[in-house]
Amino acid sequence: MRKLLFRTALPALIILVSCKGNIHREFRTFDNYTWNRFDKVTYTFTVDNQGTQADIVLSLRYLEQLPYDELPLNIILTTPSGEERIVEKTIIVKDKDNNLQGEGAGSFWDIREVIYPTFFFNKNGQYKVEVEHVIPRPEVVGVVDLGLIVKRK
Repeated sequence: MRKLLFRTALPALIILVSCKGNIHREFRTFDNYTWNRFDKVTYTFTVDNQGTQADIVLSLRYLEQLPYDELPLNIILTTPSGEERIVEKTIIVKDKDNNLQGEGAGSFWDIREVIYPTFFFNKNGQYKVEVEHVIPRPEVVGVVDLGLIVKRK
């Protein structure tokens, strides 16, 4: 059975949700389901409990018409001290048999990828995560929204 993780589809809407197990949860919806090449998605959140461990997860909602099998990303996490941790991550949208990946309903599909597993927050303060796609085209059509979930361990 396919499940749909409900989120709003309003253009350029940013949703912040606070849950007991989550340090942060935020989604960025793209106008016309189009992610422009140099449009970095930035999330900022505050950690008040030094020593906390959490998974930092990206959540991608895409349309089945997304013209790519994978979505390569550059991700930069900046700590309160200014240290940058850079990750290159490729989200597989279609497998080798052309099957869509994730959970779907209708033409909407959701994938969650852990980008920093069991991240140790060694300082209190504001953290920033920046995400950009690196497909060599001016725009990627078919990306509905991109979310960041920081889930306490």
